[in-house]
Amino acid sequence: MLSFFPIALTFLLFIYEYRNYRLLKKAKFLYEKDGVKYYQIESEEDNAITIKSVVFGKNVIIIGKVNKEVLAHEEGHLHQPYFIYYFLTISALAISYNVLTIPGLLVLYKAVFLHYEREADLYAYYHYNTKYSSEQQRPSRRIDRLKEWVFDTHPPDWVREKEEYYEKKNSLIKLFLEDLLS
Repeated sequence: MLSFFPIALTFLLFIYEYRNYRLLKKAKFLYEKDGVKYYQIESEEDNAITIKSVVFGKNVIIIGKVNKEVLAHEEGHLHQPYFIYYFLTISALAISYNVLTIPGLLVLYKAVFLHYEREADLYAYYHYNTKYSSEQQRPSRRIDRLKEWVFDTHPPDWVREKEEYYEKKNSLIKLFLEDLLS
C-alpha cells in the first residue's frame, strides 16, 4: 500500500503547483518587496491570495484594487509555515494507506485552514489594528450559518466582525458553537 505514496504525493503536489502557475499566469506583475512578488488581477471585488510555493516562491496576488486591510491579512499568511506541503504529505501517506481516510482529511484540512485564516486576521489586527468588515448579514437559519462555516474559505463574515473573534482566548470551536446554537 505504501508504494502508492510517491505517486499520491507527486499527484497532489502537481495539482497544488499547477493551481499556483495558473493564478500567476493570469496576474500582472506589480512589484517585489522583501522577497515577495506582488501581482494583480482585475476584478470588481477587493481580495487577495497568498501563494507560498517551493517552485514559485512567496507571492501575493491582489484581486481588484490594492486594499491595505487585505494586504495586512495577507502579510499574516506570509509569516505562517508552509502548512499546505505538510498537509499534502500527510494526505498522500494516509490515502496510500487507505482511501477511506479522505473524508477525515477533508475535515482536518478545513479545521487547519480556518485556524490559519483566523491567525492571519489576528496578525492584521495586532500589527495594524485592522479588523475585517463586511455588509453581509448573519442568516437567521442555522443551516445557512452552517453552510457558511463549511463552504467558505474563511470564518463567516459576521463572526469575523465580532469583538470576541479578535480575543485570542476565544477558540474557533467556541465561536462556531456560539454561532450555531444562538
